[in-house]
Amino acid sequence: MVSAGSYKSSVTERLEQQFKFEKLISQFSTRFISLPPNKIDAEINRSLRFLTEFMDVDYSCLNSYSDVTGLSSTTHFYAGPALKSFVTHEDFREIPMSEFPYVMSEIFNHGMVCISDVDSLPQEGKNIKKFMKDFGLQSILYTALVIDEKLIGALGFDSYTKKIDWSAKYISRLKLIGEIFANALMRKKNQEELAKAHRQLEILKNQYKNESEYLQEEIKIEHNFDEIIGKSGSLKKTLKKVEQVAPTDSTVLILGETGTGKELIARAVHKNSVRSDRPLIKVNCAALPTYLIESELFGHEKGAFTGAINQHIGRFEMAHKGTIFLDEIGEMPLELQVKLLRVLQEGEFERIGNPKTMNVNVRVIAATNRDLLKEVEAGNFRQDLYYRLNVFPIDVPPLRKRMEDIPFLVRQFVSKTGKKIGKSIDTIPDSFISKLRQHYWPGNIRELENIVERAVITSQSSVLSLKDALINSKPVPEQLSGSLQDVEKKYILKVLNACNWKIEGQSGASHVLGLNPSTLRSRMLKLGLKKELSAHGHHPI
Repeated sequence: MVSAGSYKSSVTERLEQQFKFEKLISQFSTRFISLPPNKIDAEINRSLRFLTEFMDVDYSCLNSYSDVTGLSSTTHFYAGPALKSFVTHEDFREIPMSEFPYVMSEIFNHGMVCISDVDSLPQEGKNIKKFMKDFGLQSILYTALVIDEKLIGALGFDSYTKKIDWSAKYISRLKLIGEIFANALMRKKNQEELAKAHRQLEILKNQYKNESEYLQEEIKIEHNFDEIIGKSGSLKKTLKKVEQVAPTDSTVLILGETGTGKELIARAVHKNSVRSDRPLIKVNCAALPTYLIESELFGHEKGAFTGAINQHIGRFEMAHKGTIFLDEIGEMPLELQVKLLRVLQEGEFERIGNPKTMNVNVRVIAATNRDLLKEVEAGNFRQDLYYRLNVFPIDVPPLRKRMEDIPFLVRQFVSKTGKKIGKSIDTIPDSFISKLRQHYWPGNIRELENIVERAVITSQSSVLSLKDALINSKPVPEQLSGSLQDVEKKYILKVLNACNWKIEGQSGASHVLGLNPSTLRSRMLKLGLKKELSAHGHHPI
């Protein structure tokens, strides 16, 4: 018989225990309401420790559950001192809950699975019984975590050392703690998804900004790319190839002398491709210093090197799902050719300062005025890269092989220059065209455009007059010896001498040749062209 004093003491003890539990729940609720998302995980682990010690069990955990995969795994836990050394990575593997139908039935139908004695489990619980026996579990209690009527996981308690008669009062309050944890985790997930969305938006904004700036720069460059001017047989042969390859995704290698319009052909390929709704991104491999080409192609992270004050999106990333035009590909340094080959083969690269591999879907069009096979033999160009680029070569004919196109080109350039400077030219004499046809045109169409522009500027009436337009571009004899590089070197030297070695400005060699001044200086350096010291001691450029 229980004495009145003993009964009163027992009731008092239970009330005190219940009060402590309610106080613990209140503390949990208060802490999690204003907790920053980045501290939620640590606080859940801390709370699990309090619960484990309060309920006098050996282990507590929070498990996630996916109704899509049917898999459950542990995300947070606390193991008591006696059990801590036995917890391994195996305990955190994903488990198919279809292996425990009794557990899932109890969770879905009653919101929990409560097992005080493993030996009292019914026949339908044989799987969980075996599991508990194998691991030495005496009692378990798992209560469902539910958000918007959807099961997202469970809050669980395991006892290894003794059997526990789970109190009904504790069970109802544990559901409340489960709700606190579930809401905190959902808030954390929403915050992370929002942060991820902001990062993606920032990436898209940067990409749009870079594309917009790039396209604005392209608009500033005055070219007429709406149509390719000419009716010669050699040009028609080139355009036929453009027509054949444009609808495909094949890599194109455009070959031709300087000034023949290789970029125009690249734009025609892109414009008639399925990628035409995306930009054509251009990179001039000769105009960029070696140390900047990698950053320009593949981008860099903030702080990747001295002067990298911001993240930079590379041209390949900018050209994703579009086309990239690598002009003057023969000028690319050997050390970067390996990385270019990887992009062509695998569609993969890394930004400078970021080990994460990025994937792109880009069509590559390359162009060169060099004989790449000779460059391969000389060790200046990788053989594997050459064959990877040379999938569909297109030869662009030099102007001297399409002389019948000169009248059409002259009319186009007269109209363009006239609009630019506000001058009207009504008549183009046959003598003007005839004299142009006698020229060898080492600078090709670019040279012709410059000569026509000078003629429009210097003409005193509405009749186009050649006058001094060809004074610095005397015809080169038809019979030439030497390589294309030799011809280029001789012509650039001739123009430099005629311009008194002045590089920039209207009367400078870069304007005559139709080249960017930095490109001309780079070309001079590679060709070994420099002004010798005069008797007066003037320094070369």
